[in-house]
Amino acid sequence: MHRSEADEAGTCAACSADVATAERIFTFGDDDLLCFRCAAARGGSYDEMRDRWIIAPRVDDLLVRDAG
Repeated sequence: MHRSEADEAGTCAACSADVATAERIFTFGDDDLLCFRCAAARGGSYDEMRDRWIIAPRVDDLLVRDAG
């Protein structure tokens, strides 16, 4: 099954994987996002019951990269 363009959220800022809006993504900055795997690897914690990130992943290095 192919993802429709409406389902596509963008590209992970850390690993460059394509991610969909239906996935548990972490958004930051103006238009940046992390896929679930990268967000968890960067210390993020996702609460399945509340359907939200309860601990934000570390993204300082990605914000600096974007600003430079």
